[in-house]
Amino acid sequence: MAVPDGLGSPPDPAAVIAYVEVAAGSVLSAAHAAVPGDLPIERAASAADAIRSAVARTRAGQRASVVLGGHELVGALAALGEAAATRTPVTVHVVERRGGPAVGRDDLAPALDVGAGVLVTWSSQEAADMALVARRAAEDSETPFLHLVDAMPSDVAALGAVRDLAARFLGGERPAPTFTDAAPGESDGDGGPRPQSRGVVRKRAERSFSARVPFALTSAMRELCELTGRPLAAIERVDTADAEEIVLAVGCAFPAAREVVRSLRAQGRRIGLVGLRAIRPFFGADVVKTVGRARAIVVIEPLDVPLAPSGPVTAGVKAAFADALTWAPGFPGVGRIPPIISATFATIDGTITEREVRLSLAEIASGERARRHVVFGSDG
Repeated sequence: MAVPDGLGSPPDPAAVIAYVEVAAGSVLSAAHAAVPGDLPIERAASAADAIRSAVARTRAGQRASVVLGGHELVGALAALGEAAATRTPVTVHVVERRGGPAVGRDDLAPALDVGAGVLVTWSSQEAADMALVARRAAEDSETPFLHLVDAMPSDVAALGAVRDLAARFLGGERPAPTFTDAAPGESDGDGGPRPQSRGVVRKRAERSFSARVPFALTSAMRELCELTGRPLAAIERVDTADAEEIVLAVGCAFPAAREVVRSLRAQGRRIGLVGLRAIRPFFGADVVKTVGRARAIVVIEPLDVPLAPSGPVTAGVKAAFADALTWAPGFPGVGRIPPIISATFATIDGTITEREVRLSLAEIASGERARRHVVFGSDG
């Protein structure tokens, strides 16, 4: 492994992200997020200002990205929504530092509704690769991408060669975004002009641009995989072919769930694991194709929305099954919806552990009477 000096060993995910973005030619902005290593970073007064600065540079034809801490994202969502409305391909990386007790990734839930792509990774290596994927997908679809890194420091392969990889994968600097929200006139039905508001112009363009995102994202992942030999997909599957029970994990839940699944399969239990890297777009049909034959599913996501009936990823899985059950186009047909248990985390003591994965799986034994929402890290 070749790791540039100053990034630590194993390298901190924030340092990895910053190094990759700078190597890709991006202007990197941050507010209060600490980024290890000696890298050029433009400091902004707030997280929202950091995103606005990146948007301005991108509209001028430069590559620009932002690194935020987990506590900074909620205050920056309006600025990220504005980037989405103006079809500006910035990348925003949110790095959660795992140490002592902390709140769950509650910033994930509101981030799903601003119109940006949302990706989640669970290791430093994936964070490095996804930084390039998010950049490529953002530029190809003219859509901002939010990348949440939910990982402990871990090794990466050949980070010192990332500059050459970025040049091959991304090519030269892209031209400025093509979208403009200048409002043209429109007939009012009586032959007179009726000016459109910028909001109308943006909203009318939103779906056509968003339709590019799934293809742009999967194409970027596939091409980077071909260049590096490292597997990378929106959905990662582990031992799902014969699985009767499935754990569907997001972020830091994936490494713990992987160890539990390995242990239980060694004991003869037919259990599989699915990791979700792409939350927006949500590949619902692919999820159902992967887990549709399971007799029970446990979704483990490191956040908690107190008044919701489940975590947001679980809600997406349930909606996908409802579409499949009613023969929605593009979905595989299913004859039933299995029990789907949502495990969320009000607080997390360092990271999600194997114990919490096993406790979540224990609900399956209750069959149809299993609790459908299990919350960890709460006194309620």
